[in-house]
Amino acid sequence: MWNALLALIVAAEPLVGTPAPNPRLRGNAILASMALPGAGQMMLGSAKRGEALLWLDGTLWALWSGFSWYSSAREHDARLLAGREAGADLTVRELRYYRALEQYDNADQYNEDVRADARDMYPDDPERQHQYYRSHGFFGSQAWNWSSDSARYYYWGTRRSGRTAALNAQFAVGALLLNRLASMADCALFAGRGRTSSRVEFRPADSEPGIKVCYRI
Repeated sequence: MWNALLALIVAAEPLVGTPAPNPRLRGNAILASMALPGAGQMMLGSAKRGEALLWLDGTLWALWSGFSWYSSAREHDARLLAGREAGADLTVRELRYYRALEQYDNADQYNEDVRADARDMYPDDPERQHQYYRSHGFFGSQAWNWSSDSARYYYWGTRRSGRTAALNAQFAVGALLLNRLASMADCALFAGRGRTSSRVEFRPADSEPGIKVCYRI
């Protein structure tokens, strides 16, 4: 898909000095904007809008990277704390295990709630109750016991900050998609109606299929 997109971009020759680019060039510019906001505006000659969209896209990628890294780092710190202060088994991959560590001082409290849930779900079937209890409880090496309430509270706060960062990263992804939609709509309806000069230009590569970015000093 990307090779086809690059071929379409290369096929689009800038029509310098013409007030209205031909439909083929505008269509190629829309496809280019889907991959890189601002690229289509550069192809159509709306330089300032293209540069603004490029800067915006780079900023959003930086925000997404920063929030994603911070979320991962806080989750890692929280699990190390749980291993040190509660004896948690950090080899467990289930997310409900780490959520349970936030809510319960020890595994016995958690397992008692699991037993109560099993009784409510299967009131007349002790065998099903036992199966549910064994499959949803945490025993043996997976058991934990927090050294203090403050340690568990700090664990909860650390994971909470990580979840907030992860949510912000999702917002950044949404903004990246919106930026592409806005760039595509601009190329379809407005870009190229009046030309301005730019320091940044997109041109076909000289030796092989692709595009190159030129910056005027």
